Amino acid sequence: MHPFIRIAVFALLLVRPAFAVVVLHGENDYWRCVVSDAEQKHWAAQSAYRRTAINKAYDACKKMSDKPSSCKAAVENCEAFINGLTTRPMWQCMALDFYANPFTSNIYKRKYDAALAAQAYCKDNSDYPDSCYINLITCENLNKRI
Repeated sequence: MHPFIRIAVFALLLVRPAFAVVVLHGENDYWRCVVSDAEQKHWAAQSAYRRTAINKAYDACKKMSDKPSSCKAAVENCEAFINGLTTRPMWQCMALDFYANPFTSNIYKRKYDAALAAQAYCKDNSDYPDSCYINLITCENLNKRI
């Protein structure tokens, strides 16, 4: 096989996953995307295709916003729902102080954000704020699938 053909085939194998489209086919399976503008107003749309959902939300923002040029769309603001349940991680962590008083964080998309939030909550509310510590083993993904 000619070296150029080998390189071309190899390049196609690498590039193809970048253009993969995830389609959710079930009745309760969909993508939900949210777009916001400078006034912190939000528009949401859903579709079986992520690209379609984000485009619908962006179009709604452009049509209904008082500042349409400020509409911002990002793939990070899309989440998949399967059987009506979100697939996004939902991390919650617990910090402890010297007397093992627990201080639980709110729910975050990222584990380390939840850990830092728990530690900050502990430092703000503990009688011994300098003793607050976090161990990542206390973090739990509340949206884990069994």
